[in-house]
Amino acid sequence: MHPSIDHQALERLARRFERDLKFARHSPREQRWLPFADDAERAEARDAAIGFTVFVAFVAALIYLPEVMLWLMS
Repeated sequence: MHPSIDHQALERLARRFERDLKFARHSPREQRWLPFADDAERAEARDAAIGFTVFVAFVAALIYLPEVMLWLMS
């Protein structure tokens, strides 16, 4: 005979020690609805384009800031 398994007790233990247990097909509660990056190269290219745009805007602000300050003071 096989020993009886109390599935409810196992579920309670799994919920209690969720952070410590590693399941092959389950994610921690905080990560369950995070989108999965299907195409990592496309995400990296998008991040690089956004970073480049922000950098160019920052440099332009530094270049034109003295002129804008002089225009505002006059």
